[in-house]
Amino acid sequence: MMKKLGLFIFIATLWFQASAQVALDANSVNSSAALELNSTTKGLLMPRLSQSQMMAISSPATGLQVVNTDANCIYYFNGSQWQSALNSYKVYANAGVSVQFDNLIVRIPTSGNRSLQLRTVSGTNTWSGIANNFYISTTTGGGSGLASSLTGFNRQSSSFGTTFTYWESGLNFSFHGSYQEIFLVDESNSRSYRILCIIGNGYNDNYFEIERLK
Repeated sequence: MMKKLGLFIFIATLWFQASAQVALDANSVNSSAALELNSTTKGLLMPRLSQSQMMAISSPATGLQVVNTDANCIYYFNGSQWQSALNSYKVYANAGVSVQFDNLIVRIPTSGNRSLQLRTVSGTNTWSGIANNFYISTTTGGGSGLASSLTGFNRQSSSFGTTFTYWESGLNFSFHGSYQEIFLVDESNSRSYRILCIIGNGYNDNYFEIERLK
């Protein structure tokens, strides 16, 4: 059995080396493709790795792709770092639910001050940036609306690890409709992001938007 298997692998290796193009379940391969797969009932299943498993890959080749199971999307290595195939991520999430994009996780906590908390998926990074905060500080506006307050807050070269930390520890959004927008520079990885959170009613269905600016 092992001899037959070895012979099959040897023949298959010679065939792949001799062929400039390969087609699976296809009569012919497109002239621009090295490999073409054809099916109307099945897809291509890529390797599925957690964030830590992906980061542990030794000397990844430029263009290497995996499915990051922590972020639930495809990641590729651009020659210097892993990058999500998505440029932004938008989702509704209740308080306490973590929202991940790249190595960044954000949430609105279930108790204490209700404003954005941030952490990394793995490792410790140095982040700097500024936040714009619009919020109602006295009473809800109802259908007629209400004037809100605008504040700003800045951090310079702050260390963030895998434990959730407030971006602005004293900030508390008491009423829904308030929002916090952070422009963040990840100094450890030469990346920048825009993080937006709009507070939902009862801190449910809070709107999160994370955009990679670079």
